[in-house]
Amino acid sequence: MTLRRWRTAHASVVGTSHVKTGTPCQDACGCRVVSTPDGIEVLLTVASDGAGTASRSEVGAALAVSSFLDVFGAAAQVDPSLDTVDRTFVDDWLASFKNAVSIVAASEGHDVRDYSCTLLGAVVGPASAAYVHIGDGAIVVGTEERGDYTWIVWPQHGEDASQTHFLTQEDAAAALVFETGPPVDEVAVFTDGIERLVLDLSAHTVHSPAFQPIFRWLARTEPDRSSGPSGALVTYLGSDHINSRTDDDKTLVMATRAAPADGDK
Repeated sequence: MTLRRWRTAHASVVGTSHVKTGTPCQDACGCRVVSTPDGIEVLLTVASDGAGTASRSEVGAALAVSSFLDVFGAAAQVDPSLDTVDRTFVDDWLASFKNAVSIVAASEGHDVRDYSCTLLGAVVGPASAAYVHIGDGAIVVGTEERGDYTWIVWPQHGEDASQTHFLTQEDAAAALVFETGPPVDEVAVFTDGIERLVLDLSAHTVHSPAFQPIFRWLARTEPDRSSGPSGALVTYLGSDHINSRTDDDKTLVMATRAAPADGDK
């Protein structure tokens, strides 16, 4: 069976609290679809949230996103089965990223902790999927029941909701979550700026109606390989409706290869 091509959209939008203080958006995200020489597609989605208290966290977040896309993308092109993307591969990538941050920090005269950031990454091939996560935010995927969504990784919060883990901490490997599973047709990756809008944190469930209209819209679009942010998602995340409920930076990465639902054009 020939799978439908991935439709993707992603955006990071500065929070109103950051606008008031003149702080840049500390989130970063990306989405890439790589193809093998025989045309097999593998999806990569990734988001990173720079720590609000870290002075160069936006740089760390951007570096985390680009590193994930490059390293995991190269592996997926060679092996779309994702058999090589195992825990050892992930740990090696983490060590490489931390080394790259150390080099940047030394060149800029900063401490590594100034680049603290989270990471949420998903790699989906035709026969399997892999997920990497450290920190807050979550990864949500579609279920067999159309229009219903469940989480793959849940936000890592401490006793204080503002506490979490970061890629740059010394024991990051122990806190980093690596999961594998069957392929999915819909995936959403998002930072903590919209957690409370799309998750029921007390019930530990996904608020599926928050995703349904966005996935319906995305399924009707044409595949976008521009690598640029989605204007539609930028407008949505920067709307009064969203800003009235959260003043944090907001990042959302979405992808679908599901066909439009009956009745959708």
